[in-house]
Amino acid sequence: MDCGVRGTALAPSMRNRWFHVPELHCPGVVEKKVTWLELFYDLIFVAAFIQLGNGLGNNISGEGFLGFAGLFIPLWLTWTGFTFFNNRFTVDDFFHRAVTFIQMFAVGAIAVSGPRVFTGGHVYFAISFAVAQAMVALLHYRAWRQVPAARAYSRYWGGVFGAAAVLAGISVFVPTPYTYGLWALAALLVMSAPFSGPARALSGEFPTDKGHLSERYGLLTLIVLGESFVKVLTVLSASTNTEWHMLVEASGTLFITCCIWWVYFDDIAGSKIRSGRFHTVLWFYAHLPMQLAVTATGVSLKKMVTLDLAASAADNYRWLLCGTLALTFVGVAVIDSVTERRQAELSDKWRVRARVFAAALLLLLAAAGGTMTALMFLVLVAALCVAQVIFDMVMAPFEALPEHTSVETTADIARRRADGDMTAGEASRRTELEDVMRKGTPSELRRDAYFYFMEGSWRRFFVALGFFYITVNVIFAGLFVLQPGSISNARPDSFADAFYFSVQTFSTVGFGALSPATTYGNVLVVIEAAIGLLTVALATGVMIAKVSRARAGVMFSSKMLVLKRHGIPTLTFRVGNARGNEIVDATMTVTILVDEITPEGEHLRRLHGLPLVRSRSPMFALSWTVMHEIDENSCLHGIELDELKNHVLRFIITLTGHDSVYGQTIYKRHTYYPEDVSTTERFVDVISQLPDGRLMIDYSKFHDTEPRA
Repeated sequence: MDCGVRGTALAPSMRNRWFHVPELHCPGVVEKKVTWLELFYDLIFVAAFIQLGNGLGNNISGEGFLGFAGLFIPLWLTWTGFTFFNNRFTVDDFFHRAVTFIQMFAVGAIAVSGPRVFTGGHVYFAISFAVAQAMVALLHYRAWRQVPAARAYSRYWGGVFGAAAVLAGISVFVPTPYTYGLWALAALLVMSAPFSGPARALSGEFPTDKGHLSERYGLLTLIVLGESFVKVLTVLSASTNTEWHMLVEASGTLFITCCIWWVYFDDIAGSKIRSGRFHTVLWFYAHLPMQLAVTATGVSLKKMVTLDLAASAADNYRWLLCGTLALTFVGVAVIDSVTERRQAELSDKWRVRARVFAAALLLLLAAAGGTMTALMFLVLVAALCVAQVIFDMVMAPFEALPEHTSVETTADIARRRADGDMTAGEASRRTELEDVMRKGTPSELRRDAYFYFMEGSWRRFFVALGFFYITVNVIFAGLFVLQPGSISNARPDSFADAFYFSVQTFSTVGFGALSPATTYGNVLVVIEAAIGLLTVALATGVMIAKVSRARAGVMFSSKMLVLKRHGIPTLTFRVGNARGNEIVDATMTVTILVDEITPEGEHLRRLHGLPLVRSRSPMFALSWTVMHEIDENSCLHGIELDELKNHVLRFIITLTGHDSVYGQTIYKRHTYYPEDVSTTERFVDVISQLPDGRLMIDYSKFHDTEPRA
């Protein structure tokens, strides 16, 4: 792909503001930033989405939602067509701005004339839709004439949007029932175009700037999220007597909006689109149901502000809120399936599962919400949204800072160390394996659930288990109330009774007061009891595995000393068995990690083993003084202490042995650094004999040293 003006030369340093030739944008060569014109263009969609939301608010029903979706899609396709043109071309002259303004007027006309469509006034909407699509086609026609390098691309997409404009224009002269079919055909033409063979070939030849697209779709998501705030605050400002419960409900509903923002901008906006067939197309098309649903969620949140918290929420309000939130999470799940989350601890599959699970649970809450108060309903919906945020934080608890993209390599550090160009702070800097940041780990090689809980704390395990326990019982309580009378002796339409009965069934307790009364109820009991038994078995297995893991109670001296023994310099340190149990056939290894630069200039980090005077102990119960003689065969021979930090990065000590109490092999690892080595001290004796002949080891002096005589 050739880049530059007309596809043949780079853009000049100055250009005519009245007219200049569009420049074909090359991703990765020049950073594509969102322009002021694009931001101004987005403002008309703020007004358009608010207008569509008002129409949905006046008719909250299945028919009303379908009508809302039917009007939202043309607006979204218009925005997407304009965005993709600006993603591929860079132009900002008088003509381009004029065409953009005309399209903005057409978008406004679509929003204003939309509600009239359902009362027979479809002409203005059809004209506005046709003009909006024609402006995108006109932009591509101009690029076709003036940028020869992109002629094939502009011909294809100009033809697609031109055909959509023609279909919308023809609908002006067609009776109403057939008008809708032509609009649907025009929308389907545009939406199916990226999947064709020519479109895929052009996409490979003219790749999109994914960074610019991510920013643009993120801005549109902000717009539809902002619509929620506008609607809720409008209700509060219009109320002449705002009561405390309205403020509580408004805060709760806006809290849900904050959760959606968190999930999108911490998950999707920070993810990388995987390479694969249709992945980019699925990424931006999944934004359509998601952004449509977020807009409709704003309408439902506005209605929730005026609810009576002590009564049940109306069916249409419940279904609108839960249905749109479920559609939001399904859209997020589709996007998650084609993206890779950076710095994630778990596999990306868990992201998809979490979003789909949340969507299914929301639909269940919509169906069962009539058996609970509006307060309980809103609390459960908000709790589910918060759970998604917590899951996001748990899955990716760390993030890479901008400075991590331009850090010094270990090879450069090794060369500076060899040249003696290291500051005292750099030379004494300590890093442990636990502090290593793993960046770009493939999704399939990340931690699975078992590993995640085994390496984690007990708090992590019990919090996850408690969440699972509550969630499962909420799910089955919702399933029980779907059929009134499925539980004998339960109060009619009582979600609380269904929840308590679910707890009894899950734990297989059963007190007899509540019992299944129908075939449907018995089937649910069978399923839940099986899940309960499996949960207990799995949880018990993980707890036993965590409890039974052998942990060594081994101490290492805080320093390594260099002493002369039998006239030979000897590197020594001591190890103590703090528990006093028998560690049979204990084996000790000492390895040094060094930086090496080959004659060819290649950097290597190598491990060299240090042979020990005694590397095995038949029974390690008290202490062990480990010694390495620094003779002519030692890797440390000839290295002075003040030069040690320029040669050795660290000493790695490992101890393994069979623990007589655990009946398992235990291990312990410790790391020393060059600054931990001393040549002027010796260890204080810690073993003494009591008057009755027993030995005593004083671990309070284990790390103590004294000057060498």
